[in-house]
Amino acid sequence: MSTIRKQLLVAGGSRIGSDVLYALVVVFTLTYVTTVLQLPRPLALMATMLGAIGNAITVPMFGALSDKWGRRPVYITGAVLAIVWSFVFFVLLDSTQPVLIVLAVIGGLLIHAIMYGPQAAFVTEQFPSHVRYAGSSLAYTLAGIVGGGFAPLIITTIYKEMGSTLWVSLYVMLALLITLFAVWKAKETAHKPL
Repeated sequence: MSTIRKQLLVAGGSRIGSDVLYALVVVFTLTYVTTVLQLPRPLALMATMLGAIGNAITVPMFGALSDKWGRRPVYITGAVLAIVWSFVFFVLLDSTQPVLIVLAVIGGLLIHAIMYGPQAAFVTEQFPSHVRYAGSSLAYTLAGIVGGGFAPLIITTIYKEMGSTLWVSLYVMLALLITLFAVWKAKETAHKPL
């Protein structure tokens, strides 16, 4: 396999899990809370808004942390926590307790921030300078389509067909395992000159 193709797979694969987690926590939550749990829509909107605020604040923090500790350790930590959270998430939602629902969404988006913070630098640094812009753009865009673009439809279909959130959590876990594998196969680039 050519070096560029491997770099595309690593960079793209690193994004899939974070995009699927985001689709679960932001997009599917709105449907699940209002349609399945039949709770008020403002509760779901408030949870996602508070989670988004936490995400926006912590993304730069985790990006800075990856500058210090390395991209891979921060990214891997986020992916492992996200696997666990994909199962805890539905336990909290199914409680139907507003505080726990808000906690589920905020927690999910904080974990997403752990991966998203180092993501831009991680993806970009996978490519040599002569193809960096094209390579990172292609990897980022294609992974966004595969990971985030189809995830809401896949999650909804899985839930509708299987009738259980366990299968949704397993799908999210599979996407995160792809991310873990991709990040594991990557070289650490945080402290190396580009």
